[in-house]
Amino acid sequence: MSETVTPETYIRAEVDGRFGVFQQRAGGVNEFYLIPRPVPTNEQPVVRMNRDTLYGGGVIDTADGARVFVPEVTDGRYASLFLIDNDHYVLDVIHEPGWHEISSTTRYCCAVPRVELKNMHDEDEIARVSEILHRFAIDAGSAEPFAAPDWDWDSMLALRARYEQEFRTFAQYPAGWMGRRGEADDATRHLAAAGAWGLFPEREAVYINYTGPRDASKAYVATYEVPPCDAFWSIAVYGADAFFHSENATLAPATTTYNEDGTFTVYFGSADLVGDKPNRLDISDGWNFLLRAYRPGSDVLDRAYVLPEVTEYTP
Repeated sequence: MSETVTPETYIRAEVDGRFGVFQQRAGGVNEFYLIPRPVPTNEQPVVRMNRDTLYGGGVIDTADGARVFVPEVTDGRYASLFLIDNDHYVLDVIHEPGWHEISSTTRYCCAVPRVELKNMHDEDEIARVSEILHRFAIDAGSAEPFAAPDWDWDSMLALRARYEQEFRTFAQYPAGWMGRRGEADDATRHLAAAGAWGLFPEREAVYINYTGPRDASKAYVATYEVPPCDAFWSIAVYGADAFFHSENATLAPATTTYNEDGTFTVYFGSADLVGDKPNRLDISDGWNFLLRAYRPGSDVLDRAYVLPEVTEYTP
């Protein structure tokens, strides 16, 4: 008989489900499931994925020791390997090239390689980043496949939906949502597992959430300051279910048209409503977006950087 997922077991069940997907898509344990192109709309294993990087995930059996390899990136673009344990705690975020030993608090952990994609519409850029992504590697002394308990997934999904509603009330995610065991806020970190699985710790990336007007039959507009950060930023638009609903849902620095004062104006809505304006992103009913700032600056970390409200756009 399946085990009902409760608030006490929710995070472990949520992580078990993700680990199972990664392992299945990778073809086994200690292997990477890599997404060598901007994540397609019909292939989204977790909520709120991004198209500003190429990335993937691999489940690692650390019972007899394990290590991971990070390739050298020489063109200055952002690259990292994020390690998360079976309870959604941070193990490490690695940037230095070479082999690194894993010290995991659970037998199984997940490794998420990530490489900045500056232009998701440039095939040469995609090929270059994909080649870097494929150089990440896993070496483990044991290879027993990950097996989750027989969770009742309906009860898990019901809790996820409930937590997702609370998740959306936060404009900027609290630092305590994601951290090492003993450092993260155990009273609230379930919201990260529900709404932003695999969330980076705040020092690595800040996520600013915006929920727009529900009605996608209209168009909307807002002008933004560039968020201060040492790496890069992006905007990604999601549907009410927190998944991409369009291939035209991401804005990144290299694909942005800027105003004379350095700000940028984004149009949210269909081409029929907006026309050929630059920085147009598709929306669906219940749309929302995440602004990601990688290696955020002090104004972002201190929450001095605030997103403006959108207004209805009429040509």
